[in-house]
Amino acid sequence: MGATGALAAGRGPRAVLYAVYALLERAGVRFFAPGLPAYQGRAERVPRDPALVLTGTHGLVEEPAWTWRRKYVEEGTSHTAEGLVPLLDWMAKNRLNTLVHPYDYNHWSVITWDRVRAAVAPEAARRGIVVEVGGHGYESFLPRERHPAYYTGGASVFDVHNPDALDAYVRAVVAHLADRPEITVFDCWPPDTATWPAGAVAAFGTVANAEAHVVNTLRAALAATLPGVRVERIAYGAAIAPPTPGRGFHPEVLIDFAPYERTYQHALNDPASAANAPLASLLRSWSETAEGPLAVYDYNRRYRWRSLPVRPLGILAADARFYASLGIDGLGSYAEPADWLPFEAVHLFSARLARDPATDPDRWLAEYLADRFGPAAGHLAEYYARTTADPDGFTAPAHASAAEAGYRAAAAALDRALTVLAGRAEYPVAALLRSHIDLALADVAISTAPTAADRTAARAAYRTLLEERRFRGLVLQDIRSVQRWGGTLAHRDGHAVYRLPAHAAPVENGLTVARGGSATVRLRAQDVDWRGHTVTWSATAPSGLVPAETSGTLAPAGPVDAVHRLVLTASASLAPGSHPVTFSFRTEDGTALPPARLTVTVI
Repeated sequence: MGATGALAAGRGPRAVLYAVYALLERAGVRFFAPGLPAYQGRAERVPRDPALVLTGTHGLVEEPAWTWRRKYVEEGTSHTAEGLVPLLDWMAKNRLNTLVHPYDYNHWSVITWDRVRAAVAPEAARRGIVVEVGGHGYESFLPRERHPAYYTGGASVFDVHNPDALDAYVRAVVAHLADRPEITVFDCWPPDTATWPAGAVAAFGTVANAEAHVVNTLRAALAATLPGVRVERIAYGAAIAPPTPGRGFHPEVLIDFAPYERTYQHALNDPASAANAPLASLLRSWSETAEGPLAVYDYNRRYRWRSLPVRPLGILAADARFYASLGIDGLGSYAEPADWLPFEAVHLFSARLARDPATDPDRWLAEYLADRFGPAAGHLAEYYARTTADPDGFTAPAHASAAEAGYRAAAAALDRALTVLAGRAEYPVAALLRSHIDLALADVAISTAPTAADRTAARAAYRTLLEERRFRGLVLQDIRSVQRWGGTLAHRDGHAVYRLPAHAAPVENGLTVARGGSATVRLRAQDVDWRGHTVTWSATAPSGLVPAETSGTLAPAGPVDAVHRLVLTASASLAPGSHPVTFSFRTEDGTALPPARLTVTVI
């Protein structure tokens, strides 16, 4: 930085871009989150100062500590092609360098790279972001339904000891990658919760040995045909331990250690943790035996946490120091746009640790809160201190009660913050966090309910809030959150609600009406993509059950839902029992939304 300008340089185009972002941070710019619609323009802070002066920048050199700095799409429930672009932008601004996307998550044909490729690949290339694709599982390239001869018994993994089966798998992967040159890292993973053919495991000695055979064979084929593609595999599940000596992975293979069974109530290397200590020992073994790069797949935003405010920054910092001491060279974690806000600090801090694992969590948090919430930073510090409970412990009454007390204290701290921030630019983000605490309290109330009746009421209250706030950047509606209130949702179907421009349905799950009487159902439309929509609805009811209107429109816009109160009248002659009313919905461009069915009980 000189009197007439600034020079930002790097070892390549991506490094130059990162240098520019580092310079902007020195000027007070902050890149808090991707520019997701729910932030309403408040994902970043750009100060206005006509007398900008930068000091301490001359000769400044920054080099990330770790090579592999990643964000995973993973289950991708709320990700869309359009939404991945602001994620890439945020990644670059926070010096992450690799986007990891499933080839075809769990062979469901739902979360696929090809679905987003046209929009995402060019944007990744613009920023120099590495595209890493693959994941669970082998069966996407060698499906049992087309290759039954390559599978034995009930195993979900093909017979990897069969040369013909392995050759067919390798040829399918190589052909797929040859048609997608943007992919430079391929994740060669077995199915999730894989079951391996007993004969193959016996032949190789261990599951890890068998997996190494698959991975090394694929690597050799790619080295001969697509030398620019690196193979990655995950140390996870039945293959979390290293292979036996002489059976290891090739030095060019990237290994990711994934301690799924860990707890975030303790650091990974805390000997007091019965869950974590064995995993730390395994990671040490990997660091001693792996001949190639070794990174960590972190679960610091767990799906099973149901979007609750879990921010164990001190644990993450202790973990990073442990990883650095072992020579680990990468860190990655997954994210969902539907609940980015409650995990904003975790995503930011994790990105910082990937380039500087020695970052002090307390100092970092104090700076972040001051930047994000200005004069209310102290109240937000109280809020963060009260929202560290790991929901995995909610099955223990004392843990759940302590978490509930913490959430109530956090809510009070946010109320004080909102008083301080009234009329200021920081107010809306703090208000969203306050709204999110209501969800957290509703969730934990299910665990602390003293009676079955109270638990039923708590589940209903949680469902109401979940469905009301699922498109506001606060909570992910998926199989875990739906099961929390007692509902059912197929794992693979969680994405559907986030893929359409709008959502509409009756608020009530059912109505009861006396013959000759009336009852009201609320029809609600929600703006999923925050572009504003006009949703046309129509109702079809059986004879004798008469809606006051049979059609109409709803106009949700951003966070503001549209609600219409529809009166249903039952004739005096209508037979008692259950009667269905069906609703259909379309957006202004003719897009059909999922229909809904309301059961009306006539008494």
